Order: sequence, then C-alpha cells, then structure tokens
Amino acid sequence: MATQFSNINNLQDDKLTPYSQLAAKPQIKSDVLIRLSTFLQTSLEYQTLLGIFQREIASTVLIDGLVFENSELNINFTLGQMGVHSSNYQLKAQGSYLGDITFFRTTRFREHELANLEALMGTLVYPLRNAMRYRHALDQAFKDPLTGAGNRIALNDNLTREMELSKRLNYDLSVLMIDLDHFKRINDGYGHLVGDEVLKAVVTQIKHCIRQTDICFRYGGEEFVVLLNNANIANARLIAERIRMTVSELCIATDKGLLQVTLSTGLAMQKEDDSSMDLLKRADNALYQAKQSGRNKVCVSKENHAVASQ
Repeated sequence: MATQFSNINNLQDDKLTPYSQLAAKPQIKSDVLIRLSTFLQTSLEYQTLLGIFQREIASTVLIDGLVFENSELNINFTLGQMGVHSSNYQLKAQGSYLGDITFFRTTRFREHELANLEALMGTLVYPLRNAMRYRHALDQAFKDPLTGAGNRIALNDNLTREMELSKRLNYDLSVLMIDLDHFKRINDGYGHLVGDEVLKAVVTQIKHCIRQTDICFRYGGEEFVVLLNNANIANARLIAERIRMTVSELCIATDKGLLQVTLSTGLAMQKEDDSSMDLLKRADNALYQAKQSGRNKVCVSKENHAVASQ
C-alpha cells in the first residue's frame, strides 16, 4: 500500500486556517464550511460525526474511506473502503490528544486536496473533542473505579444483549461466576489497601486469560462475572481453568511477604428458556458447590453437567 503522509503530522486547533482565509479560496466554498460546522454540532457520537464529515466533504475532497483510532478509549473505527493511497493525521485540541485519523482512496492525494482536507478538519476538531469526552464519561459510568472491570449496570446491559444475540444467531453463551477464596482473611490480615491491590491484580490476570470478545465484570466485593460468547461448556471450562491456574500462580508483594490467592468458579451455559437471572443463579449455585467442595476449583452447573461429561 502506498502511504502519503501530509506535511502536517500533528494537526492542532491553533494551527488551523481561519474561516476568513478559507472562504477566499476557490477550493472550499464558505457555505460548505458553514453547513459542515452546523451538522457537526448535532451529535456526541463519534461514529455519527465521522459519517457526517465524510459525507459533507465529498464536494471538496473525495475519499473512499477513513480509519479513526484512539487507543486510550479502545476505539478503532473504520468507515468506507481502504485504498492504495492514504494520508494520516494526529488530532489534538488545546494539547489534548483526540486520536489518529487516516483517509484512504485509490488515487493519489494532490497538494491542494490535502490543504483543503486539513482546513476542513478544523471544523471537526472541537465536535470530536466533545465526543471523546462523552465517550470517556460513558466508559467511566459503566466501569468499576477500582479494578477497571465492568460494573453491575454494564453487566445487566451486556448480559441481556448477549443472551438475545446467542438465541438469534444460534451460538452458545456461558457465564463464569468467580469468587476469591478467603478474601476476608486478606483484608483482616494485610489491610484493605492490600486487598484492593489483590482485586486489581486478579482482574488484570482474568483479562489476560479471556478472549477479546469476552467481558469481565465486578459483581460485588470479591466476586466477578465473565461473559463468554460462542463458548460451550467444554470451551468455557478451559478458560475458567486457565484463569484459576494463572491466579493461583500470582504472587503479590506485601510488607508481610509474598501473598498468594486462589479463586473458585461456577460455570453455567445458557438454556433456551433462561432469563438473565436464571443463568446467573445457576452459575452462582455452581460457585457455591465449588466453595463447599474445597475451593480453588471450577464446578459446572448441574443442569449443564451432562453436557460437560460428554
């Protein structure tokens, strides 16, 4: 792929061409800028803003597609089609990083087209900044502030959606209910600050063990839920065992020496007539069984046990 980098790699709001100068240039009509600026004030969703931007600049600069990335917010958004030629920009507003945007098309960008594109992006910077702030606020609203795992609100929303999708698309959905063993002893013996570090370390290990399509949530206290889409009992059990073994090998440094923890896990797979509460309840019952039978193990819901044994 031939890549064409603009002579402006870091596009910042204080380097954008003023409207007064743009209106005088024949390549960009003032009504295009006014129309674009107006439409870009209508949404806080970055996907919508980028769609508006691509649509409205077509009369001035034709592009086949674009990619917008913000690693801090885990955004990788593609619109349209990739092309042989590309032009990349890093977007900033008042020193704040917004993301990287790359434009693609099948023919090479000319210099006056790049100048027009850079000027048009002046209308995008601040609406996109607002969209990134909105996205960050949403992320924080659905995250547990201590561990970074999803919170109960996020769990309820995601579980309902995943259960509906699994039925519609006919794939398996499994749930892990995870609880740290003897966590009260850790808080009592080492202090709550160490307990917090244990929770954060465990979530980090869980995220390393699950797939990109799986999601980890803090259910409450030292209890976590992991949604495993497109995973039957056998596959889910492999992931659960991987988590259990990885966490058991974890060593956390404290003033009283190294601390090791274990966890117990209950596993349940969605049945046709399950509600979200039914599925969580069966995983919780399996977790209780794991606790009662010695801890540091994975137990499968009795209703799914026959499947696991096959």
